[in-house]
Amino acid sequence: MFADTSAQSLLPMVVPRERLAAANGRIVGAQTIGNDFLGGPAAGVLAGICTAALFGVSALLYAAAGMLLLGMHGRFRPDNASVRTLGADIGEGLRYLRDHRVLRVVAISAGLFNAANAAYWAVFVLWAVGEQSRIGLTPGAYGLLMTAIATGGLLGSLMAGRVMDLFGEKHTLVSAWLIDSLLLAVPVLVPLTWPTYVAAALIGVVGAAANVIIISLRQRLIPEHLLGRVNSAYRLIGMGGMPIGAALGGALGDLAGLPAVFMTAVAVCALSTALIARAVPGPVSAGQLKVR
Repeated sequence: MFADTSAQSLLPMVVPRERLAAANGRIVGAQTIGNDFLGGPAAGVLAGICTAALFGVSALLYAAAGMLLLGMHGRFRPDNASVRTLGADIGEGLRYLRDHRVLRVVAISAGLFNAANAAYWAVFVLWAVGEQSRIGLTPGAYGLLMTAIATGGLLGSLMAGRVMDLFGEKHTLVSAWLIDSLLLAVPVLVPLTWPTYVAAALIGVVGAAANVIIISLRQRLIPEHLLGRVNSAYRLIGMGGMPIGAALGGALGDLAGLPAVFMTAVAVCALSTALIARAVPGPVSAGQLKVR
């Protein structure tokens, strides 16, 4: 979390604000390739050769990444960096997020959206895999389903900047979340293999595109000297609901059945989309909408 928050806070010091979406898209795309396409297969090969090699290669890759970062030229420190206590800095970040209407609503909406998705995917495997499941995928076919999501995510991350330039930040974000919400219902309403694969790939596309847009929006709205503090507060709310959502999804599935989990997730995602649509205006500048 330290590294992710630092990376998101560092980027506006490297890239002009009008290029943030393109830069974030490339970063998310590179992360998708590493996490979903290279890391897993490489780990399997290394574990088969020697377990110690698995940990050794990971350590070397972390070291190589650190050396690359050390090679970046720049100060990467705000001119008015805080010298107060950690607690005071955390409080300032939380207050800024609370008082900025757009960021506050985006954080709450993202928290609800992520919690709903966590609930959905926590139990989806029970709906999709096995002879007694509704879709009837084999474990291998389910792995391909996850690959379809990752492939869509790679495409969506690289396309996000261009699509946003064509249709605008707000329309692209709201459309992506709305499409994502509707696609979650496809495997429930049409529990067949190919519709589920198509929906999964499209979920990856719109999910990654929305992620790129939201990260870029935060980076533009938050003043440079507060990027780390406010990003940390935002991620606490935006991502903190995921484990809670997964737990609630399991509990609701046990009490009311899997379809209840899925359709509740769709409804919560649609609600989150409506909140975003109301809160985010057209073009947004860093000085706008800071009043509670």
